[in-house]
Amino acid sequence: MRTKFIMHSGARTIGGVICSVIYGHDRVIFEMGSVYDPEADIHDGRIMPRSRAWVQDAIRAKKAPAIDGLYRRHDLDGFNGLIPAEESDLNTAVFITHLHLDHMSAIGMVAPQIPVYMHKNAILIERALEATGDGVQTLERTYTSFTENVPIHIGAIKVLPIITSRRSYCDFAFLITTPDGTIHWTGDLVLHGEDAPLTFEQMEFLKAQSIDVLLCDSTGFMDQILLQMTDSTDPKAIKASRDIPKGMLDRNDLDLRIFKALEQQKGLCVINFYQREVDDARKYMGWAQKLARDPVFEPDCAWIIYQFFKMAPYIFIPDSPRYPNDPGKQPAWFKELMSICTVVKREQIAENPGGYLLQNSYRHILELFDLPASGSVYLHLDGMPHGEFDPAYQNLIKIVRNTGFDYQTFFRRNYFGHGYPPQVKYFVDQVDPKVLIPCHSFNSERLLPNHGVQLLPVEGKTYVLVNGALL
Repeated sequence: MRTKFIMHSGARTIGGVICSVIYGHDRVIFEMGSVYDPEADIHDGRIMPRSRAWVQDAIRAKKAPAIDGLYRRHDLDGFNGLIPAEESDLNTAVFITHLHLDHMSAIGMVAPQIPVYMHKNAILIERALEATGDGVQTLERTYTSFTENVPIHIGAIKVLPIITSRRSYCDFAFLITTPDGTIHWTGDLVLHGEDAPLTFEQMEFLKAQSIDVLLCDSTGFMDQILLQMTDSTDPKAIKASRDIPKGMLDRNDLDLRIFKALEQQKGLCVINFYQREVDDARKYMGWAQKLARDPVFEPDCAWIIYQFFKMAPYIFIPDSPRYPNDPGKQPAWFKELMSICTVVKREQIAENPGGYLLQNSYRHILELFDLPASGSVYLHLDGMPHGEFDPAYQNLIKIVRNTGFDYQTFFRRNYFGHGYPPQVKYFVDQVDPKVLIPCHSFNSERLLPNHGVQLLPVEGKTYVLVNGALL
């Protein structure tokens, strides 16, 4: 009996890392997300998911992995010869590092009898998102929580969740141990800002374990990041260092720049941030208080804040059928929110635009036409759409400028949310695994090991762990 390893996806894409570790009849699958590629996404906002075949269509479109024993018989209906969960002899569990869609967008498709493990904060936020219709499409199923540094045994396989961020949903790495050795997945690797100490603690812990296989996030090894730091994309030119590269920012520096931009504004400040990062909402609320502004949120975002922090923020109600005036037609979550929150109206914002910090999502961006634009700013703070690779991003900029708002963003130059290449190289050199699998990147081959072997797996191929090597 040997440990088997399969990388189903994510070897050369940003996001969508899905892997299986199998020992005998026990199986651990870590991550169930999909590649974030809006340009190629068949669900473009106009195509509606089919009711009966939505799981099959997700597999066809590579939004979910084609893995035996993972989906219900009812949802497969004989599709592609996949074995349903009901007929599988594998003892399977799914583990999710954090709540970004490229790590967990397909969790709702997993057969309900298969446990899906996430941190309790991630479960809470996902359930809040599902209530408003912004969560993952899902069967009626439960999620199982894990606790940091408390191992979970799936038969002969042990999974140790290692915390890498305590913000919002919390981020984790997974150390997976079988009778044949160790396989570690870093999850999203961040070595700057407030999360850096936890990542360096992870590094020191792994050094002491003598890791066999390290799957490492190497997102930052793309051209646009390397060329901001140096004039070369040669991986041999990347010198390992735990320090932030010269000219680049950490998250604390970035936050200072954003706060100063808000501080300089006299008119209305509109922000677009990623609503899953609910700790960011609390941060912006604190900033607003310092600047004598009232923070105001759209109902969907306010619901997450209410569920997570048990506080009732001010809300602004966009002109949308999502928010019916008739109480009899209001969904339960919205009705509860209306009963506890204070509504800020357009007229109030128009009378005192400098007194508000307003959260706006892309789907309600046309609200800007009815808001005071003179002296006002729209700050894109890594909300949807995320960047130039999304066709909707240029449309967002066009609409903002047509409304007369000043457009500003802080996430495109001199900052990157994952580890900078010299820092990632330092992490890998210190851990010094026998086998390094760079992944979660368009340029995985650029992350080189110190003494071990670099493996760029063929997706879908089975490898066997023997004496610390994957064969």
